[in-house]
Amino acid sequence: MGLYVERYANADKPELVLLHGWGMDSQVWGGFAEALSSYFTLTLIDLPGLGRSTGFPEPYRADAVVDMLVAQVPKRAVWLGWSMGGQVAIEFAAQHPERVQGLITVASNPCFVQRSDWPCAMSEATHQQFEQSLVSNVNKTLQRFIMLQTQGAEAGRDTLKQLKRILKAQAHAAPIQSLQLLREDARPQLAALTMPVMQLFGDKDLLVPSAAAQACGQLSKGEIKVYEGAGHLPFYSHQAEVVDDVVRFVQESIV
Repeated sequence: MGLYVERYANADKPELVLLHGWGMDSQVWGGFAEALSSYFTLTLIDLPGLGRSTGFPEPYRADAVVDMLVAQVPKRAVWLGWSMGGQVAIEFAAQHPERVQGLITVASNPCFVQRSDWPCAMSEATHQQFEQSLVSNVNKTLQRFIMLQTQGAEAGRDTLKQLKRILKAQAHAAPIQSLQLLREDARPQLAALTMPVMQLFGDKDLLVPSAAAQACGQLSKGEIKVYEGAGHLPFYSHQAEVVDDVVRFVQESIV
Protein backbone atom coordinates (compact mmCIF):
# COMPACT_ATOMS: atom_id res chain seq x y z
CA MET A 1 0.00 0.00 0.00
CA GLY A 2 1.44 3.37 -1.01
CA LEU A 3 0.19 6.82 -0.10
CA TYR A 4 0.85 9.69 -2.48
CA VAL A 5 2.26 12.59 -0.46
CA GLU A 6 3.44 16.02 -1.63
CA ARG A 7 5.35 18.42 0.61
CA TYR A 8 5.91 22.10 -0.05
CA ALA A 9 8.60 23.23 2.38
CA ASN A 10 8.68 26.82 3.59
CA ALA A 11 11.45 27.38 6.14
CA ASP A 12 10.30 28.25 9.66
CA LYS A 13 6.63 28.32 8.62
CA PRO A 14 3.95 26.31 10.49
CA GLU A 15 3.08 22.82 9.28
CA LEU A 16 -0.35 22.42 7.64
CA VAL A 17 -1.75 19.08 6.45
CA LEU A 18 -4.50 19.16 3.79
CA LEU A 19 -6.93 16.25 3.31
CA HIS A 20 -9.28 16.26 0.31
CA GLY A 21 -12.82 14.89 0.14
CA TRP A 22 -14.54 11.91 -1.44
CA GLY A 23 -14.25 11.41 -5.19
CA MET A 24 -11.28 13.77 -5.53
CA ASP A 25 -7.56 13.83 -4.80
CA SER A 26 -5.10 16.47 -3.63
CA GLN A 27 -5.13 18.18 -7.03
CA VAL A 28 -8.41 19.74 -5.90
CA TRP A 29 -6.48 22.20 -3.71
CA GLY A 30 -5.03 23.96 -6.77
CA GLY A 31 -4.71 27.71 -6.31
CA PHE A 32 -5.79 27.46 -2.68
CA ALA A 33 -2.69 25.40 -1.82
CA GLU A 34 -0.55 27.77 -3.87
CA ALA A 35 -1.85 30.72 -1.85
CA LEU A 36 -1.33 28.87 1.45
CA SER A 37 2.25 27.95 0.52
CA SER A 38 3.33 31.52 1.26
CA TYR A 39 2.38 31.03 4.90
CA PHE A 40 2.89 27.33 5.63
CA THR A 41 4.90 24.21 5.00
CA LEU A 42 2.23 22.08 3.32
CA THR A 43 1.66 18.34 3.29
CA LEU A 44 -0.90 17.22 0.68
CA ILE A 45 -2.07 13.61 0.72
CA ASP A 46 -4.18 11.54 -1.66
CA LEU A 47 -6.40 9.51 0.67
CA PRO A 48 -6.08 5.70 0.38
CA GLY A 49 -7.53 4.28 -2.82
CA LEU A 50 -8.11 7.72 -4.33
CA GLY A 51 -6.06 9.68 -6.84
CA ARG A 52 -2.45 8.50 -6.92
CA SER A 53 -2.56 6.50 -3.66
CA THR A 54 -2.59 2.73 -4.07
CA GLY A 55 -4.19 0.33 -1.64
CA PHE A 56 -6.91 1.00 0.87
CA PRO A 57 -8.18 -0.50 4.12
CA GLU A 58 -11.12 -2.91 4.14
CA PRO A 59 -13.48 -2.02 5.62
CA TYR A 60 -12.77 1.58 4.69
CA ARG A 61 -13.00 3.23 8.11
CA ALA A 62 -11.62 6.52 9.42
CA ASP A 63 -9.53 4.83 12.12
CA ALA A 64 -7.95 2.51 9.54
CA VAL A 65 -7.17 5.48 7.27
CA VAL A 66 -5.54 7.26 10.22
CA ASP A 67 -3.32 4.21 10.78
CA MET A 68 -2.11 4.56 7.18
CA LEU A 69 -1.47 8.30 7.55
CA VAL A 70 0.36 8.37 10.86
CA ALA A 71 3.84 7.59 9.51
CA GLN A 72 3.48 9.97 6.55
CA VAL A 73 2.65 13.26 8.28
CA PRO A 74 4.57 15.82 10.37
CA LYS A 75 4.98 15.14 14.09
CA ARG A 76 3.11 18.37 14.87
CA ALA A 77 0.81 20.25 12.50
CA VAL A 78 -2.47 22.02 12.00
CA TRP A 79 -4.87 19.80 10.04
CA LEU A 80 -7.35 21.02 7.43
CA GLY A 81 -9.89 18.57 6.03
CA TRP A 82 -12.44 19.26 3.32
CA SER A 83 -15.69 17.25 3.23
CA MET A 84 -14.83 13.59 3.94
CA GLY A 85 -11.29 14.72 4.67
CA GLY A 86 -12.72 16.60 7.63
CA GLN A 87 -13.99 13.34 9.11
CA VAL A 88 -10.55 11.78 8.74
CA ALA A 89 -8.91 14.85 10.29
CA ILE A 90 -11.30 14.67 13.27
CA GLU A 91 -10.41 11.00 13.76
CA PHE A 92 -6.69 11.74 13.53
CA ALA A 93 -7.04 14.54 16.10
CA ALA A 94 -8.99 12.21 18.41
CA GLN A 95 -6.40 9.43 18.17
CA HIS A 96 -3.28 11.63 18.19
CA PRO A 97 -4.16 14.91 19.95
CA GLU A 98 -0.51 15.56 20.82
CA ARG A 99 0.26 15.81 17.09
CA VAL A 100 -2.56 18.18 16.12
CA GLN A 101 -2.04 21.85 17.01
CA GLY A 102 -5.36 22.89 15.56
CA LEU A 103 -8.16 21.47 13.41
CA ILE A 104 -9.96 23.13 10.50
CA THR A 105 -12.84 21.50 8.65
CA VAL A 106 -14.28 22.91 5.42
CA ALA A 107 -17.75 21.95 4.16
CA SER A 108 -17.57 18.89 6.38
CA ASN A 109 -20.08 17.10 8.57
CA PRO A 110 -19.14 14.86 11.50
CA CYS A 111 -22.14 12.74 10.53
CA PHE A 112 -22.81 12.90 6.77
CA VAL A 113 -25.89 10.65 6.72
CA GLN A 114 -29.05 11.59 8.61
CA ARG A 115 -29.84 9.99 11.96
CA SER A 116 -32.84 10.45 14.20
CA ASP A 117 -30.92 12.96 16.32
CA TRP A 118 -28.99 14.52 13.40
CA PRO A 119 -31.29 15.71 10.58
CA CYS A 120 -28.77 18.19 9.14
CA ALA A 121 -27.18 15.70 6.74
CA MET A 122 -27.87 13.86 3.49
CA SER A 123 -30.72 11.39 3.58
CA GLU A 124 -30.14 7.65 3.77
CA ALA A 125 -31.91 7.33 0.41
CA THR A 126 -29.47 9.78 -1.23
CA HIS A 127 -26.46 7.92 0.14
CA GLN A 128 -27.83 4.57 -1.04
CA GLN A 129 -28.47 6.06 -4.47
CA PHE A 130 -24.82 7.12 -4.70
CA GLU A 131 -23.69 3.61 -3.73
CA GLN A 132 -25.94 1.98 -6.31
CA SER A 133 -24.95 4.45 -9.03
CA LEU A 134 -21.26 3.83 -8.40
CA VAL A 135 -21.74 0.12 -9.00
CA SER A 136 -23.35 0.74 -12.39
CA ASN A 137 -21.34 3.74 -13.64
CA VAL A 138 -18.47 5.25 -11.64
CA ASN A 139 -17.67 8.11 -14.02
CA LYS A 140 -21.27 9.23 -14.45
CA THR A 141 -21.79 9.22 -10.68
CA LEU A 142 -18.66 11.28 -10.06
CA GLN A 143 -19.74 13.77 -12.73
CA ARG A 144 -23.09 14.14 -10.97
CA PHE A 145 -21.34 14.52 -7.64
CA ILE A 146 -19.15 17.42 -8.76
CA MET A 147 -22.20 19.16 -10.22
CA LEU A 148 -23.86 18.97 -6.79
CA GLN A 149 -20.73 20.49 -5.24
CA THR A 150 -20.92 23.60 -7.41
CA GLN A 151 -24.65 24.05 -8.08
CA GLY A 152 -26.06 27.35 -6.83
CA ALA A 153 -22.71 28.66 -5.61
CA GLU A 154 -20.90 31.81 -6.68
CA ALA A 155 -18.53 31.13 -9.60
CA GLY A 156 -20.09 27.67 -9.80
CA ARG A 157 -19.62 27.28 -13.55
CA ASP A 158 -15.89 28.10 -13.42
CA THR A 159 -15.41 25.78 -10.45
CA LEU A 160 -17.21 22.96 -12.26
CA LYS A 161 -14.85 23.30 -15.24
CA GLN A 162 -11.84 23.00 -12.93
CA LEU A 163 -13.27 19.96 -11.15
CA LYS A 164 -13.99 18.24 -14.47
CA ARG A 165 -10.35 18.69 -15.48
CA ILE A 166 -9.20 17.17 -12.18
CA LEU A 167 -11.65 14.29 -12.50
CA LYS A 168 -10.45 13.51 -16.01
CA ALA A 169 -6.81 13.40 -14.86
CA GLN A 170 -7.17 11.13 -11.86
CA ALA A 171 -7.56 7.44 -11.18
CA HIS A 172 -10.31 6.01 -8.98
CA ALA A 173 -9.26 2.81 -7.27
CA ALA A 174 -11.79 2.72 -4.45
CA PRO A 175 -14.64 5.23 -4.76
CA ILE A 176 -17.23 2.67 -3.67
CA GLN A 177 -15.23 1.46 -0.68
CA SER A 178 -14.33 4.98 0.48
CA LEU A 179 -18.00 5.98 0.40
CA GLN A 180 -18.45 3.67 3.41
CA LEU A 181 -16.59 6.19 5.56
CA LEU A 182 -19.38 8.74 5.12
CA ARG A 183 -21.66 6.48 7.16
CA GLU A 184 -19.53 6.96 10.26
CA ASP A 185 -20.52 9.23 13.13
CA ALA A 186 -17.61 11.36 14.35
CA ARG A 187 -19.71 13.58 16.63
CA PRO A 188 -18.34 12.07 19.88
CA GLN A 189 -14.76 12.55 18.68
CA LEU A 190 -15.43 16.16 17.62
CA ALA A 191 -17.10 17.00 20.92
CA ALA A 192 -14.15 15.60 22.90
CA LEU A 193 -11.39 17.55 21.12
CA THR A 194 -9.51 20.06 23.25
CA MET A 195 -7.26 21.71 20.63
CA PRO A 196 -8.47 24.85 18.78
CA VAL A 197 -11.12 24.01 16.16
CA MET A 198 -12.54 26.07 13.28
CA GLN A 199 -15.38 24.78 11.08
CA LEU A 200 -16.16 26.51 7.78
CA PHE A 201 -19.38 26.11 5.78
CA GLY A 202 -21.14 27.47 2.69
CA ASP A 203 -24.74 28.61 2.87
CA LYS A 204 -25.44 27.23 -0.65
CA ASP A 205 -23.92 23.80 0.02
CA LEU A 206 -26.20 21.03 -1.27
CA LEU A 207 -24.20 18.24 0.41
CA VAL A 208 -23.69 19.69 3.89
CA PRO A 209 -26.75 21.80 4.79
CA SER A 210 -25.99 25.13 6.43
CA ALA A 211 -28.05 23.97 9.44
CA ALA A 212 -25.09 21.71 10.22
CA ALA A 213 -23.09 24.81 11.15
CA GLN A 214 -25.31 25.60 14.11
CA ALA A 215 -25.48 21.95 15.15
CA CYS A 216 -21.69 21.59 14.97
CA GLY A 217 -21.34 24.76 17.00
CA GLN A 218 -23.26 23.06 19.79
CA LEU A 219 -20.93 20.04 19.61
CA SER A 220 -17.66 21.96 19.59
CA LYS A 221 -16.61 25.13 21.38
CA GLY A 222 -14.52 26.20 18.40
CA GLU A 223 -15.11 28.85 15.77
CA ILE A 224 -17.91 28.48 13.20
CA LYS A 225 -18.12 30.50 9.99
CA VAL A 226 -20.61 30.33 7.11
CA TYR A 227 -19.61 31.94 3.80
CA GLU A 228 -22.50 33.62 2.04
CA GLY A 229 -22.86 32.42 -1.54
CA ALA A 230 -20.47 29.48 -1.11
CA GLY A 231 -21.36 25.90 -2.00
CA HIS A 232 -19.36 22.78 -1.15
CA LEU A 233 -16.05 24.38 -2.16
CA PRO A 234 -15.63 27.70 -0.31
CA PHE A 235 -11.89 27.57 -1.01
CA TYR A 236 -12.73 28.06 -4.70
CA SER A 237 -15.53 30.64 -4.60
CA HIS A 238 -14.17 32.52 -1.56
CA GLN A 239 -10.50 31.63 -1.81
CA ALA A 240 -8.96 34.86 -0.48
CA GLU A 241 -11.36 34.96 2.46
CA VAL A 242 -10.73 31.32 3.39
CA VAL A 243 -6.95 31.81 3.15
CA ASP A 244 -7.20 34.84 5.46
CA ASP A 245 -9.30 32.87 7.96
CA VAL A 246 -6.90 29.91 7.93
CA VAL A 247 -3.85 32.13 8.41
CA ARG A 248 -5.50 34.02 11.26
CA PHE A 249 -6.69 30.83 12.94
CA VAL A 250 -3.24 29.25 12.82
CA GLN A 251 -1.57 32.40 14.14
CA GLU A 252 -4.01 32.40 17.05
CA SER A 253 -3.73 28.63 17.64
CA ILE A 254 0.05 28.27 17.70
CA VAL A 255 1.45 30.30 20.55
